[in-house]
Amino acid sequence: MSSSVTPATFDCLARRLEELAASFPTSPDAVDLITLTDDIGVLAHHLQHTIERAQERFTTPQTVYPPERVALVQLAQATAGITRGLDTLAQALTYATTGFQREAVEDLAHSPLRNDPEVLRIMTAEKYVAARARLRHTAAALRAPSAPAPPGPSAPRTTGPRTQPAAVQSRQPNRH
Repeated sequence: MSSSVTPATFDCLARRLEELAASFPTSPDAVDLITLTDDIGVLAHHLQHTIERAQERFTTPQTVYPPERVALVQLAQATAGITRGLDTLAQALTYATTGFQREAVEDLAHSPLRNDPEVLRIMTAEKYVAARARLRHTAAALRAPSAPAPPGPSAPRTTGPRTQPAAVQSRQPNRH
């Protein structure tokens, strides 16, 4: 079975994440809740598609050889980055919807800042900026070459007798 996880897969996903991140608003005036829910949906779609790519390969794990395993690790790390971005956007939506809840329920503590739609927009814009950074970081990691295998030990191991430190030797009784 040929690999469904290729450098082209990584490049395509990275490009889509960068495009989505570039479309995120950076100012409170540009925040729109309908667009926010759409952005969450698009990001969830990318996450689902990425997971499906990995699942295709794990249906027959005995055919997944070491080079592809490295690629699958990179893909798994990308899903973690997408998930963090999705979580950040969900927090933005939570801020906005709890603001609506506070405005609708009269007995909640009244504070001009808690119910101010402008404050909620600022908080949402900040979350968008954080999500943008997370997605761009994930896209950059997808484009980076896969990590090489860790190097072996720098000093050769000796198989000769081990000597004890002086402090340990001084505590042992002399057996002559």
